[in-house]
Amino acid sequence: MSKILIVEDEEYLADMYKLKFEQEGYTVIVAHDGVEGLELTKKDKPDLVLLDLVLPGLDGFRVLSKIRQDSETIKTRVFILSNLGQSDEVNKGKAAGADGYFIKANLTPSQLAEKVNAIFSKPVVAKNGNKLVVKKTAAATQPVEARAKILLIEDEEAIINMYKLRFSKAGYEITSAKNGAWGLKLALEQKFDLILLDMVMPALNGYEAIKLLKADEKTKNIPIIILSNSAQDQDIEKAKKLGADACLLKASITPAKLVKEVEKILNNK
Repeated sequence: MSKILIVEDEEYLADMYKLKFEQEGYTVIVAHDGVEGLELTKKDKPDLVLLDLVLPGLDGFRVLSKIRQDSETIKTRVFILSNLGQSDEVNKGKAAGADGYFIKANLTPSQLAEKVNAIFSKPVVAKNGNKLVVKKTAAATQPVEARAKILLIEDEEAIINMYKLRFSKAGYEITSAKNGAWGLKLALEQKFDLILLDMVMPALNGYEAIKLLKADEKTKNIPIIILSNSAQDQDIEKAKKLGADACLLKASITPAKLVKEVEKILNNK
């Protein structure tokens, strides 16, 4: 099983990529700063390093330079994974010894996984011609029987992808809606065991969504977890008075912790 080191200081991005690559069958380790990334490259000897450039402690260019200067790590495959996509940065990265350069904003987690699978694949000649066919070596994951159905009402694509990966891995079936009005429509049309609800959304905000969900016979008993960027006591109190079962601050809860909160509420139903 191939091992990937992700050097990324944004925790939600690191977690999102980690989940996706684990689903593809890889062993994944994560470093949240340049110094740790350098240490883990030497200690764990990953088969591939995905290296962000803007990092605390030691930036990606310096990490890459040190990897290439060390006899123990000089041959390690390092691909830059950054939002710095100007041609001078790309050229600088390749000149410093990067094996390749990926721009985060241009790739979904699934598309990035495809690129990584191709890195580890061995091309073979197709029977019907001279084309090279990529054969993936990463193990495919088996589908997990859904434990419960969750509706995620959230307008940020990165957060949707991150939560979908984590909850799918935990065995949940998760459906998303990018605004409150569409989320309300799905909640009335389908049966869900729990709703994860962002407070600030287009079309219908979180407070209005809670009122309407609790006013309808079909949805009034569905547990609701509020996900908010605001930690104001009055906001939390208002949401709970309207019927929210829990209010969680996005910045302070990881996807893994959110799964545990969901399990706690579902077990108490």
